[in-house]
Amino acid sequence: MRRNWGLLMGMQRIDLAGQVKSLVTIQEVAEHYGFHPNRAGYICCPFHHEKTASLKLYSGQRGFHCFGCGAGGTVIDFVMKLFDIPFRQAILRINADFALGLTWDKPDPAVRSAVLEARRREAQRKEKLERLEEKHRELAAEHCYWWEVLKYFTPVRDGDYVYIHPLYAEAVKKQPYLEYLLDELEEEIAEVKADRGRKGTAAGKHSPGGPGQTA
Repeated sequence: MRRNWGLLMGMQRIDLAGQVKSLVTIQEVAEHYGFHPNRAGYICCPFHHEKTASLKLYSGQRGFHCFGCGAGGTVIDFVMKLFDIPFRQAILRINADFALGLTWDKPDPAVRSAVLEARRREAQRKEKLERLEEKHRELAAEHCYWWEVLKYFTPVRDGDYVYIHPLYAEAVKKQPYLEYLLDELEEEIAEVKADRGRKGTAAGKHSPGGPGQTA
């Protein structure tokens, strides 16, 4: 029986593309290549000149869409357009850059499971980092407020009498504790950030060869 090798290769390519799209989100791809979305999930579109971010990164596998130039599609489309490379090379690049360990032959359940678990841990790490940084901003703002209080309500001396404003007295009590909390938070934030670096190094050392080399 004659086999339609073109059809078989097409089925393999489509399957590998599906694996890539299921394992990597558009947010991860954009951030990996230097595009950091704002709180609404927008970045400045790399496909046309603009000053206001108009390219929306959607959650899950919904891809991206630019409301300025109309560009849109999947994570693979984004990489194809960003580096001006064909479909297959875009898959190879994502596979290598994210150490997915995918092959053209058949999916490896163990590799897929490991990648999904790594993504889950990374999502937890990012969520924790966001909480810590938000708390740090709140404490830093409070620290700044009480610092201004110390400068504004300095004690007033009148002969032997010294008037200390109640807010000044409260600021004197609060500042050391706030500084302690900020130091603790900064150390924890540094540890969480360093954890990503350690994971990234480990992934680079143990990642499989994948379906081929990038050009």
